[in-house]
Amino acid sequence: MDNEIFHEYQSNSYGDEILLDEYRNEFSLVAAKRKDGKTYMEWVFPQKRDGSKEPIDKSLPWKIKLGPKDEAIKILRFFLAKLEGEAPYPDDIPIDEPPPDEPPFNDDVPF
Repeated sequence: MDNEIFHEYQSNSYGDEILLDEYRNEFSLVAAKRKDGKTYMEWVFPQKRDGSKEPIDKSLPWKIKLGPKDEAIKILRFFLAKLEGEAPYPDDIPIDEPPPDEPPFNDDVPF
């Protein structure tokens, strides 16, 4: 991303923040810190997948993958609706069809 989009926690004096990152057209929320006007991603050593709970040799950014832009927006709206206590928009609403509470549209001209 050309411009960093981040949010610094208001109640935190350690510079903790959340960074919206774009990498290869995939969006993620990344734990980050801000120091001297520059944002740094926090890195972790995930566990091996063999069940041993040992860390792998390579560190990775501490992030939550959201997917491509349209999917990321849908995911964030889902969680926003949950936080606000509203029912989220259904994921299966077909495009070009009216919402279920409206009468169906008719393409036939009555004359």
